[in-house]
Amino acid sequence: MRHKAVIDYLERQLDGKPGPFPDVGRLAWRWFNDLCRTRTSNGYGPNPLSYSEIEAYARLYRWSLEARHVDMILAMDRVWMEHARGGEGGISKTGSTPGMEMTPEAFDAVFG
Repeated sequence: MRHKAVIDYLERQLDGKPGPFPDVGRLAWRWFNDLCRTRTSNGYGPNPLSYSEIEAYARLYRWSLEARHVDMILAMDRVWMEHARGGEGGISKTGSTPGMEMTPEAFDAVFG
C-alpha cells in the first residue's frame, strides 16, 4: 500500500505528534487538505468526503485524478473522520459520541 506513509503521517498529525512528511504523497496531501477546507457538516459533526466533491474539485482545478488518487484521499478521510468522531465507531474513550453530551441545559435548549 503506497499511501501507508501518508496515512501514518496524518495519524501522527491528528495525535499532535508531527514528524517529517514522507517522500511520497505530497500532491494527495494537498488535495485532501483542499477538500477538508470545504467539508460540509450536519447537526452531529462533519460529513465524510464524497466522490462527487472529489470529482468536482478535480474538474475545477483540472487535476487528472486516477482511481489510486481517489483511494488515497478516501483512506485519509476515513482516518480523519474516525479521529473527528472520537475513535473507532464514533465512540469516544468516555463512551459518548463527541459533542453529544446531554446536560439539563442542552435538553432544555432542544425540547424547551
